Amino acid sequence: MLKIYYKICADTIFKSQNTNNGDWKFVSITFLSGFLSLILISLTIIITKIIPEHTYFSIYPENYTMKSLDIKLESIVVYFIPSVIINYFLIIYNKKHEKLLVMYKPQNGSYMIRFMIFSLVFFLVTVFIM
Repeated sequence: MLKIYYKICADTIFKSQNTNNGDWKFVSITFLSGFLSLILISLTIIITKIIPEHTYFSIYPENYTMKSLDIKLESIVVYFIPSVIINYFLIIYNKKHEKLLVMYKPQNGSYMIRFMIFSLVFFLVTVFIM
């Protein structure tokens, strides 16, 4: 599973390096983290439907009335920041991206687009079916 994700990462890094000259690390991490966050949200929805009792994925207490800013802050803290940390250690830390570009041949964005479509479809299916 990690090998597939590394192929996606190598493809995204290659495409981002060709498109965004100096800012490719930020763009790659943000792109991968955003779509990984959608997968994490989908998995959270599935887990709460399978085990409805005693599963509470929030940084606020259960009886807290959330406002719009609270919902946005919670989604960033619970889903996006862990995705950024995971991607940083899988890709950037110890210059792993250089090894990934040598090990896995980039496919000119095809893996990146497949990952994007899979993440969106998986999210939409879990939202509308679950």
